[in-house]
Amino acid sequence: MLAFHLKATVLATACLMLASQSAGYTMQEMCAQWSGSGYIGNPADCNSWGYCKSQQLIGYGTCDKDLVYDSFTQTCQPASTTKCSTSAQKTCSALKTAGFVADPSDCSKYTYCFGDGTSKTVSCPAGQTYAANNNTCVWGPTCPQNSICRFMPNNIFVGDPNNCGQFLHCVNGYGRWGKCEKGQYNAATGYCQESYSCSDDDTSNNSNNNDNPNLPPSSITNCTETEDFIADGATCYGYYFCNKTKNGVWGSCPLGLEFDEATEKCVSPASLSCPGNRCANTNLTYAVVANTNCTEYIYCPTGGKSYCNPEYPYLDEISGQCVPTKPKYPVCGPQET
Repeated sequence: MLAFHLKATVLATACLMLASQSAGYTMQEMCAQWSGSGYIGNPADCNSWGYCKSQQLIGYGTCDKDLVYDSFTQTCQPASTTKCSTSAQKTCSALKTAGFVADPSDCSKYTYCFGDGTSKTVSCPAGQTYAANNNTCVWGPTCPQNSICRFMPNNIFVGDPNNCGQFLHCVNGYGRWGKCEKGQYNAATGYCQESYSCSDDDTSNNSNNNDNPNLPPSSITNCTETEDFIADGATCYGYYFCNKTKNGVWGSCPLGLEFDEATEKCVSPASLSCPGNRCANTNLTYAVVANTNCTEYIYCPTGGKSYCNPEYPYLDEISGQCVPTKPKYPVCGPQET
């Protein structure tokens, strides 16, 4: 029989030697977010699995040759018909049926398997990420294939490793983000509790953004829009995705782009006149200072401000050169008449 149910197998020893994991999480860290018991996939190896109990990883094992672990069914399945959660290329090399798979190494890309061992990787439009749950590129601050839910059983609630006190509803390998209406989510009990408060000992902390005080909070609770994207008000490239409960989750544009609140898209920096730090999140060497008609600029490597010479008074931010005529970029303001 090609597939076998893991519940019929014997757990491996509890003395574990944990190897380094991809996707930023170890199986132990994943177990710590789940109050239940059961089998999970290994982020470092789609052929192996672990067993969680009482928020601890107490066992692990490996599927037989040519089988991969399928988190949805919690069984080992043939590699020729089952997607590997850790490598798009590995999936396509073995998959005998055509289809789309997420690229775990890059949220902005997806791969199409032709079913004969070959594949083609495609990039989403600028500012979008691939949503593996519906095979489309979407606007959003989260990376669907980077969620621990792709390694967890279906239809369970787990703590959000990136936002202490909040949770993910794992549905078909995709994590639906949620926040308690009252109190905070306790990963140990699986419930929202008013008396529970996250501590610095938890795997994450939602008081800041990636432990960087220069960035806005990772989440907000006073969104004024519904299911919309709004500028974060602190950076030129950050935004909040506001859901139906008016809770906003922070996201950022890809390197080299800035967020345009009017169109809700990530666009070229030259098409906006953001008053913030225009060097951040870009590969610009020279960045125009907003509201100066492109006559003042910042040398991004040092942050120093300067001006072009009187003969060539305007900075062309795209070419990085001083020019005699004001460029027709929105960042340069209205054209002179």
